[in-house]
Amino acid sequence: METTEHLDVSSIRKRLLLTLFVGLLVVSAAFVATAYFTFRNYVVDTSARYGQGITSLIAAEIDGDDVDEYLSRGHDFPTYDAIEQRLYALSRAYPDILYLYVYQIQPDGCHVVFDLDIGTDTISAEEPGAIVDFDESFAPFIDDLLAGKPVDPIVTDDTFGHLLTVYRPIYDSQGTCQCYAAVDFSMDAINDLTRNILLSMVIVLVAFVGIVAIIGFGITEHRVMRPMERIERTSYTDPLTGLKNKTSYLEYATTLDARIASGTAEFAILMIDANFLKRVNDTYGHEKGDAYLKACAELVRCVFGTQHSYRVGGDEFLAVLEEKETLDAGLMLQKFKSVVQECQDNPVLEEWEKVSAAIGMATFTAKEDSCADDVLKRADAAMYANKVAMKAHRTE
Repeated sequence: METTEHLDVSSIRKRLLLTLFVGLLVVSAAFVATAYFTFRNYVVDTSARYGQGITSLIAAEIDGDDVDEYLSRGHDFPTYDAIEQRLYALSRAYPDILYLYVYQIQPDGCHVVFDLDIGTDTISAEEPGAIVDFDESFAPFIDDLLAGKPVDPIVTDDTFGHLLTVYRPIYDSQGTCQCYAAVDFSMDAINDLTRNILLSMVIVLVAFVGIVAIIGFGITEHRVMRPMERIERTSYTDPLTGLKNKTSYLEYATTLDARIASGTAEFAILMIDANFLKRVNDTYGHEKGDAYLKACAELVRCVFGTQHSYRVGGDEFLAVLEEKETLDAGLMLQKFKSVVQECQDNPVLEEWEKVSAAIGMATFTAKEDSCADDVLKRADAAMYANKVAMKAHRTE
């Protein structure tokens, strides 16, 4: 039997819309992730440049030749307190600084030159000469610090918190690095700032994606789905009567064949042939002939419903009854004959509206039928027998 593949527009619509939605979601997620890390890196880089400027100002306040005196004498050194006050003034001018300090890096740890008490309430400033142990996260940089080399900004998450640290060497008059000016910025604050900015971006993005989705769904519906629906209607619907066409029946027959193969088939086929179509065409014209076929189709639809009613030829129609409907197939056959007779006897109708049709029925039986086409042939034979009987009745 000839088969054809049905164009499942509803399924295609769902897949297209799902694809569009998932695509927008993936693109949005990628944009958000990219924006987050790009902006976070920008804030970190900006803070690092900010810190480099501040440490440059700190280094300008400290005489590298006096560092050993700062360490040994601390506040007793004549210029120590004045320098410390200027450093406090500097810290107040830059409130984003979490910690500001000056360390001399030695093998046993960080020797405090200056340490301002501007940080958290839980961490107090150290006195001059105190030794602060190296955090584990500084291990990769200790050799360079001991050598007095410049180091890039460092991000750590250790004893003193999640920090961005900027170091600047302070040299004596001989060009030897004596200590490092350092400032710390809170990475938690940087991350919070990034998230807040990103949240604003996400709100704008959601609105934008919503607009794009609406436009995309609209374009998909008007430019893709509706044309496909028109193609489906053209491919599977008889344009004259509005019933399903032969192509649609052939496809459905494959479903019936599958049920036969699985042993679950239970259906009946009714074959219907309109009488006198040629006479109507010859007497009243093809326009009235089309009206005659439409009237016949309406009777088929009225009795058997629209789900499985088909126009399969010029004047041929069929209906498929399934499962529980097969129990009433005989009654429905008689009902169709009755409504045809009522149509014939209706004095109000025009001649081209008085439908006459022969009908035959066959019910699937496993002993006789190996496919739906076998049932159709028996229904067609029964219809032909009915047509002959109707012709004989008219002759009498």
